Amino acid sequence: MFSCRTEGLREIREGGFTLIELLVVVVIIGILAAIAIPNYIGQQREARDSAAMAQLRMAATSQDLYHARQDAFAATATALEAFGFRQGGQLVTVVVAGASTYCMQAQGGNGTFKMTHDTGRPVPGTC
Repeated sequence: MFSCRTEGLREIREGGFTLIELLVVVVIIGILAAIAIPNYIGQQREARDSAAMAQLRMAATSQDLYHARQDAFAATATALEAFGFRQGGQLVTVVVAGASTYCMQAQGGNGTFKMTHDTGRPVPGTC
């Protein structure tokens, strides 16, 4: 009689997962999420940095074209639109512009980047 009863219980248990098995799966998913989410956020910040630097390079090209025609550098990013520049997700601001130099900056994911006529490339920092 006892063996008949245990066979009935075995048949019932084989139909699903135990609570412990489900908890183990939830813990594993939590650990994987804890590893993946910070990496994803870091990638987003790096993408914003790259976008800010690309926007500054495009603005610098437009500044050179503007300077060739106007003999001075543009004081606003709007003035550069006639020379091919378009604002993107990372806004470029012309902070200083004169007859011989300029300084522009854009906010990235990890900080602000600037570009001057002298540096020729985006570098971290503000004007």
